[in-house]
This record gives sequence, C-alpha cells and structure tokens, in this order.
Amino acid sequence: MTVQTQELSFAYPGSSFAMQNINFTMQPGEVLALCGPNGSGKTTLGKLLCGLLTPTGGKIFLGGEDSTGWTLGQRGKRIGYLFQEPARQIFAPTVLEDLTFTQELAGVPADQAKEQAMALLSRFELDKLADQSTLTLSRGEQQRLAICGLLLGGPAALVLDEPTTGLDASRKNILAAAIAQCSAHGVAVLLISHDMNFVHTNATRMLRIDRGVLR
Repeated sequence: MTVQTQELSFAYPGSSFAMQNINFTMQPGEVLALCGPNGSGKTTLGKLLCGLLTPTGGKIFLGGEDSTGWTLGQRGKRIGYLFQEPARQIFAPTVLEDLTFTQELAGVPADQAKEQAMALLSRFELDKLADQSTLTLSRGEQQRLAICGLLLGGPAALVLDEPTTGLDASRKNILAAAIAQCSAHGVAVLLISHDMNFVHTNATRMLRIDRGVLR
C-alpha cells in the first residue's frame, strides 16, 4: 500500500514545535527510515500517519484514498504502529493470550488462532514463554510480542518507532528478517530509529527530519 502525505502540518497546543508542509511518498514494499535528533518530529509524524494525532492541515493518503475523515479503527486496519513503550500494546494475562484473544473476538476458531499465534511466537523466539505472564517480560520481550501482534493483523503498512530498543544483536537479526519478509509481501515499513547501523543495513531509503522539517 502506498502511503503519501500532502502539505501535512501539525502543532501541539501551547508548544513552539510545529510541523509544516510535510510531503513524502512511501511505496509498497519500501523500508523507509526516518531519522533525526530527539524532538525533531519523528514520533509525531508516525502518530499522524496512524491517526493517533490529528493534523492541523494537509492530507494523508493510504492506498490512494484520502484518509482525512477515517476513524482510528479504519486506519488501524491499514497501518499498524509500534509504540516506543511496547507495554502499552500488551493487554492479556499471558503471552499466548495476548495474540489469540483478538483473533477469537474476530471469529477465528480457537485452534486456528493458537496455531497462528504460536507460529509468530516461534519466529520471534517467544514460543517458550507462551504461558508466561506478560507482566514478567523484559522490554525486549515486550517489543517482540507487540510486533507479533501487529503482524498478526496483516497490515498493509507499518510504523515501527525505535523497534531495536532492548534487542541484542541476534534478536535484531530476527527483527530485520521480519521487516524483510514484510517488505517482500508489499508491506510499506516506516522505520523510526536512532540505530544507524540497523538503518543502513535494512532501510531502502532514508529521510531526515529536524525541527519538524524534512531534509
């Protein structure tokens, strides 16, 4: 799915920060890195794309459709967002239940939901923690579980906000493989990161933002 912004603008009430006239296009299968210093607008732009913030001006097109009037739920079916704090995306008592409960609510048979969830957990080396309480997970484990939840929904685009935080080298490789697989299936990925080694290795293109302006 193509993700495109047109003259996108945003300002926080009572703040001097402002983002104006943001124009870029992310193509299906592209892994686009968004880099810049703290406070430059990286996370703000990611949240605007996913509908977690409302633009003060401009438009966002998802798959060629103007998403200006879409609800958060409508946008969430097209584009998934990984928070910097992955615990915010984990709700169920155990690791396995965190992936199966939304599937079962959607009408997926319990056995099928469990099979799909276990396949993802295995890919991210979480299968041995399937019955463990989500409250006992490390930050890196929370990060991987949240990514599993996003992938389970089959989004056409992903925004990953600092996804390598808390991951060691081997688990960064697992993440890189998952990103590559998404890209190969036409999923557009916006990679927000300070991890320049990971960016240079895995992104197909890089944009830099500073003080709300794309460079």
